[in-house]
Order: sequence, then C-alpha cells, then structure tokens
Amino acid sequence: MKSQRHPTKVIESLVGIVLFAALALPVDAQSVARVTPMDFGAVGNGFIDDSTAVQEALNSGQIIELVSGKYKITQSLQIPTGGGIQGPGTLIHAFDLLPPATPDTSHAVLVSSGNDILLENFRIAKQFADGSYSNGVVFQNGEGLRIKNLEISGYSARYGIHLIEVSNFEVSGCYIHDFRMNASADMIEDSPAGLRVTRSHNGTISGNRILKIEVGSTGRASISPIRPDYGPQGYQSDCMTIQECEGVTIEGNVCITSGEGVDLLLSKSCILTGNVISDTWLGGVKMLGVSFSNVSDNHISDAYQGIQLAYHQNFSAEASGNTVNGNVLQNIGSPGTFGVPGDQRGPIGVYGIHIFNGGFEDGCRYNIVSDNSIVDLQAVKTTEAGVQNDGGPTNLVTDNLFTDQLTEN
Repeated sequence: MKSQRHPTKVIESLVGIVLFAALALPVDAQSVARVTPMDFGAVGNGFIDDSTAVQEALNSGQIIELVSGKYKITQSLQIPTGGGIQGPGTLIHAFDLLPPATPDTSHAVLVSSGNDILLENFRIAKQFADGSYSNGVVFQNGEGLRIKNLEISGYSARYGIHLIEVSNFEVSGCYIHDFRMNASADMIEDSPAGLRVTRSHNGTISGNRILKIEVGSTGRASISPIRPDYGPQGYQSDCMTIQECEGVTIEGNVCITSGEGVDLLLSKSCILTGNVISDTWLGGVKMLGVSFSNVSDNHISDAYQGIQLAYHQNFSAEASGNTVNGNVLQNIGSPGTFGVPGDQRGPIGVYGIHIFNGGFEDGCRYNIVSDNSIVDLQAVKTTEAGVQNDGGPTNLVTDNLFTDQLTEN
C-alpha cells in the first residue's frame, strides 16, 4: 500500500518551491513595487506645480518611476545616493536665473552630490528664457553616475548636463538639442554647452546626439558682464566641453552646429574616437593645453579648423604627447549653415589640422599626426592647408592623405 503525504506538508513544499524560484529570478524580473510621484500627490499635467511630490518620491532613496506625464518643476530637485529617475515622463523646468544675477553652478532642475545614481529614459524640457544661467542636470563630487537616454532641450547660456569632479561615470544615448543664446549674459568664464564635464575622471561618453547649441548675432556681439575687457564674446558655445579631465573616453557621438564640436580643454589621457562632428563656427576638435590624448577615426566637416592643438598661455600648459591619426576632415572652412566662410571667422588660417604654439617655444611638442585624410570636395575650395605645423620639429607629421590642392606645411 502506497503511503500518502499529509496535505499540509504538500502545500508547505509547494510554497517553498515557489519562494525559491522567485528568489532565483534576476531583480528586474521580480515584481518590485516602484515609487512614483503620483504616490505623493503629483498630477503630471504640466500646469500644476509637482516639485514637492517629485522631491518626496526621490527622498525615498529609490530609483523612482516617472510615469508618462508632464511634471512642472519650480525648484531644484535633490537626488540622494542610490536613487534616481527612470522614465518615460517629462520634467518641465519652469524656473530661471537671469542676468544680471551671477551664474550659480548648482542652479539646475536636478542636482546631486551622491553616489550610484541612475537617470534613464525621460525628458527634461526647459521653458526657454534667453540668457538663462539654469542647467538641466548638475552632479558634483560623486561617483558611479549613469545618465542614459535622456532628451534635454531649451537651455540658453549654460548646460544640459554638467558633471563636476565626478568619477566612474557614464553618459550614453542622450539627445541634447536646440539651445539658444542671444542676450548679454556671460559666456567667457563658462560658455554654453550641451554637455560639460569638469575636473572628472574615468568616464565614458558614448552614442549621444548633441545638435544646435547656438549663439545668435546679438549674443556674439554682446559684452560679458563678468569680463567686459574681453570685448565682443563671439561664438562661445560647444556641443561638448571636457575640461581638466583625465581618463575619459568620448566615442561614437554626433555633434552638429555649434561654436565648437568637442573642446578638450586642459585634459589629459583622454580618448576621442569614432565621432561625427559637423558645422562648427570655430573648431571641430580643440586641444588647448591637452596632453597624452588620442584623437582617432573621427569624421569632421564644415569647421573653421578641423583639429587644433595649441599651447594654453593663461595656464602655461603645453599641447604635447598627443596622437592624432586616422581622422577624415572634409570641406574645412565651408560656410555651412552659418553662411560665413572660415576665413571670415577668425585670424588664423583655415587648416585641416593645426599645431599652434602661439609663439611660445616648446608650446606644442612630441605630437604625432599621421594617416589622416584631408579633403576639400567643394566647387569653391576653402581649405588652405591639410596640416599646418607651427609647433616645431619635435612633432611628427607623416603619411597624411590630401586632395590635390592641399599641402602639408
């Protein structure tokens, strides 16, 4: 006669099996309750102020779910360590810091000094105000930051994303676009940029699209209230500013229509590779006081200068030990969408690659410029020289390919 198990024992065994199976699932596959701003009274209609509700959700310390909707924000939101936001909703940035007020680095819709933070798959839309010193996202003194697939638009004299003294970070898949500056705000100390990274290290910036970070004619002619001695400010804007950074990889991004594509100001040991940069008033890539960095396999077109390596006089910083190879530079000096030829945008010649020591001996040393292709396919040629070496004989310029009318000087 077969023995029969007691029904209670059978139920206990089944419960144990189910609990074990649930624990064995990845965290994302488990049914985990997510905190949303709606849990704290948010409306999400774009008109009622949802600042308090979103902040209370963030105070939970979790990665909150910004469910579909438009959340009007009238004050900076603080993100604690381990927290963050996942979309697909929209934050409406509805407050400002306007001249003649002094720029404030921390004035942003999202701010944090925490660690291990995730921002993913939502939108930040600024209510546009010309000359505004507001930022979209500002992180300072943290590590383990991930910013993925954000859309940011509508800013003016400052930044969509600004990372300050951050380590081990990722900014990927973001779409940052349509900034406009056409007022007498300060653009000399800190010029507008879609993305700015300052004094940070060990990070990756990849697969982002940064388009139309623009300065109007009034902005170009205006006088900075912070530095009036500078004179007219010119086209001071960047798709990306990477300043005083180390060990940052910038890969596979698209940067179109700005003052400069990527400014690697005073950075070292960085990698800039596989990016598409086009339609810039000044340089495609500017390497002012940059050292031991690699710029390779980028496509740069319609810029006043393609790639410029230069000594930084104010900081006595050489542009030295860099490698620039395998880049394609096309139609340098083209009027682009600006309608202004390169030779009318600045006092220096229109060159594919320019090594420029600014008159300081040994200002640019031991750079290798090789295997780049510099072509001008326009009916009216604007590129004056493929590579211009004004940095001296320690720079190795070799095996670059030019179209017929271009030379290596």
